[in-house]
Amino acid sequence: MKSKTLNFLRMLSLLCTAALLVTSAAGCSGQDDGRPLIATREGLIRGAIGRSVADRLFYSFKGIRYAKPPVGSLRFQPPQRHLAWRGVADGLSHGNVCPQFDKLANNTLKGDEDCLFANVYTPHLPELSRPATAGLPVMVFIHGGGFVTGSGDDDIHGPSYFMDEDVVLVTFNYRLNTFGFFTTHDAAAPGNYGLLDQVLLLQWVQDNIAAFGGDPHAVTIFGVSAGGASVSLLVLSPLAKGLFHHAITQSGTALASWVLGSPENNAAEKLAGLLDCSTEDVAAMVECIREQPWEKIAEHTKTLQPGFQDQLRVDREAENPVIPEDPHLLLARGEFSLVPWMSGLTQEEGALFVPLILGNRQVVAALSTGNLSAWARTADVVTADGVSKLDCGGDPIKEAKQVYNFYVGDRGINSSGLLPLVQAWTDRQFVSPMAAEMTLASHHAPVYKYLLDYDGPGRLSLAHVDLFLPGVPDYGTTHGDDILYLFSNDKLPLVQRGTPTHTMVRFMVNVWTTFARTGRPGSDVLPMPDWPVFTELHQRHMRLNAAPSVGERLFQERIDFWKTVPINEPWRHPEEDGLCLEGPNPEGGEQPDGDQ
Repeated sequence: MKSKTLNFLRMLSLLCTAALLVTSAAGCSGQDDGRPLIATREGLIRGAIGRSVADRLFYSFKGIRYAKPPVGSLRFQPPQRHLAWRGVADGLSHGNVCPQFDKLANNTLKGDEDCLFANVYTPHLPELSRPATAGLPVMVFIHGGGFVTGSGDDDIHGPSYFMDEDVVLVTFNYRLNTFGFFTTHDAAAPGNYGLLDQVLLLQWVQDNIAAFGGDPHAVTIFGVSAGGASVSLLVLSPLAKGLFHHAITQSGTALASWVLGSPENNAAEKLAGLLDCSTEDVAAMVECIREQPWEKIAEHTKTLQPGFQDQLRVDREAENPVIPEDPHLLLARGEFSLVPWMSGLTQEEGALFVPLILGNRQVVAALSTGNLSAWARTADVVTADGVSKLDCGGDPIKEAKQVYNFYVGDRGINSSGLLPLVQAWTDRQFVSPMAAEMTLASHHAPVYKYLLDYDGPGRLSLAHVDLFLPGVPDYGTTHGDDILYLFSNDKLPLVQRGTPTHTMVRFMVNVWTTFARTGRPGSDVLPMPDWPVFTELHQRHMRLNAAPSVGERLFQERIDFWKTVPINEPWRHPEEDGLCLEGPNPEGGEQPDGDQ
């Protein structure tokens, strides 16, 4: 009976679509508005018609449930498929965003725990005469936000640029912060629910995307920042194997220090204490927290340091682990999805984080005078409370001086000249981890590397969008700038056709969609050489700007420098460089507690 119902829904959808394509007039529900109707496995959904930046018609379907609401007994549990809905779902508006604090609205709490929604945008709907397998390439975007904020909504991730190409675009929400990554480091609450949401979304795409004109056998996953790290983790996850066919990681990697948390992080116990839940029995503690109002959990989470933003973890004890082993080992062994993989970063990734430093005048003053205690904290050689991150009881003041001498030397530093700090942050958090990941992956799969360094007329930059502090120095292409060339944004007007900015948008989108179609990046929008495969021997990359060119050994001197700093990082192998990496000795090493 279920199969017959599904076939009926799909036939109804095809008949409706055919009527729309012929008449562009009445909708199938009797509404005279021309809105498209699609039959998914879960039920019917009515969408809307939009126009791309080049005035091309496309169809949008927003707020599609891909999972049951993760509330009540489903909180801190793997997601479950949403079975069906009655009637016709309205795809005009997005669903709730997941609980998060809005940095643009005085850090107020927004969203709802019922937040697992997807959005689909397509320039073509299936026709009765078109075989179901002859669909368009599918591009699934995973949003960034440090695993604590963000959504797939079109206020930041609008489809207008991608809809000028023949691809189907999917965006979605996944659980964040406590709700996405709460863990007791055992089977009681293994965590990684946000990643499991991503896996379920990819399963939903396999089951449903043909109804939207997409090809389930040509799925590319891509994401920026935490979304890029998510793509990297999905490439490594056995649960996602076979659910996608190409991968693009933008400014994020599984080997970055800000991705996987420490087993010693006791945020779960701290949260339990704030909620008056006993910690004597782990299962009872989890159940007590599960019964609390989500707003109360969110408010208390905000006070935790460290919190749940660094609680993604190797969950080998879970029944179906999403990250079964250390990512470095999985990459080295070739135990991951061997798909074409494109990865890259921006010229000055760390520039986006400068406002966090500029907002504290004492820190700026300390940095400008060469205060090594401040440098140790800012260069992330120690934790916020001064605990060394170095291996084998290393001296953080000594290593901070090493970092200071390499990046600053005699040049000095002040609030208007923080480029040395920007580069130190860029290399530590992005350049070195990505270089290690690409080198390891290149031994087993085709890998393509890029650097976005466009600095021409009409350059788009988050430094020009008032997201943090006014008057932020513009150090060049920074973390997150790439999404401005890929997605339309409510905070910026659509680019004007025929401008240099529009050319750069067309070029970037074309590179991404060409990779989605062929598994090799390229573009015919701008003259560019053939994009070479990245190998450990040659380490070639493509520079993405107004005159694309091939480069080699990107930031090699800076990468080599960080290999000399004995710091415990996921991108370091225990035997790499012959360094002592056995873990910190609590009795060794001098702590940065004063001016040096």
